[in-house]
Amino acid sequence: MKLLFVAGFFVAVLGGCSASLNSYKNKSPQFKMNEFFSGKLCAWGVVRDRSGEVSRKFVADIAATAEKDAVVLDEDFVFDDGEKQKRIWKFVRKNEQWIGTAGDVVGEAVGRVKGDTLHLTYELAIQVEGTEYVIAMDDWLHLIDSKTLMGSTDMSKWGFNVGRIDISIQQTQVESCLANL
Repeated sequence: MKLLFVAGFFVAVLGGCSASLNSYKNKSPQFKMNEFFSGKLCAWGVVRDRSGEVSRKFVADIAATAEKDAVVLDEDFVFDDGEKQKRIWKFVRKNEQWIGTAGDVVGEAVGRVKGDTLHLTYELAIQVEGTEYVIAMDDWLHLIDSKTLMGSTDMSKWGFNVGRIDISIQQTQVESCLANL
């Protein structure tokens, strides 16, 4: 009985730690995926290890095209260690969700929007020193103003924290965010 009480206590406490998407439904400005992700965007961010230390920094050019129920994000990343990555996301709206695919995404990403927030969950195949790992990604992106989106992504493997990404994405008129690297 004591063990059941302790287990119930931890479930209640830990369950209360995660944010609910519905808690953002009245926040503004309202995030509209096919409006924000349209045109040229720049992204800046850091990758943190499981202890919270910054392990990498990155800049990305994003070319976004949008229609009423579809968004394509063509992303070019450059990391501070010189590594370059490319990812092309294709999202389609299905009812209240945005379903996304990309070459290194395992299965489909599922995105939901409420108020100023996009919550996106998916599994990403990443290479670390020649070994591929599939990592669970839990993105929370918040619209700050009509041109700025900020967010964080918790990364986990088998339920254990393996890192975090903090990112800022901004609509821009510049030809390339990577020009000054």
